[in-house]
Amino acid sequence: MSEKKAKFTAIDAIIILVIIAVIVVGAIKILPSFINGSEKEKVDFTVMVQNKDEDFANAITIGDDVTISLTEKDGGVVKNVESKPAVTMVYNSIDGTYSNEVIEGKYDVYVTIEADTDVSDLAIKAGGTAVKVGAEIPVRGKGYASTGYVIGIDD
Repeated sequence: MSEKKAKFTAIDAIIILVIIAVIVVGAIKILPSFINGSEKEKVDFTVMVQNKDEDFANAITIGDDVTISLTEKDGGVVKNVESKPAVTMVYNSIDGTYSNEVIEGKYDVYVTIEADTDVSDLAIKAGGTAVKVGAEIPVRGKGYASTGYVIGIDD
């Protein structure tokens, strides 16, 4: 039996060059995000906690240490607290309009938190908790606990 010997052709060389080019382009696109990494920064962000009693609004004070994760690893410090009467949108079926009405005895609490975060091109993270507008995060301190939504970030 005769064995055929594999020959290296021009087509093989072109295939190898295309594979190398794809690897190089992929490395150029991906490596900068790993090389730049992230920077440690203090970031202020505001969390809106809706429809809470006045006792909840009064329990949060400036300077409180708060936990902003379910694992109790990530935290920050309260820099500002505002409470406004809670408002809900109500549909009037008679004339087909919507109106905002105040909910008696309920407040929307706006808590500004300062946290040590890792800031990169891709995300802002306080430990393992992603801080992004619209994200739901817990706000827990001594004597109070709830969840709210991030409505603003000041970096």
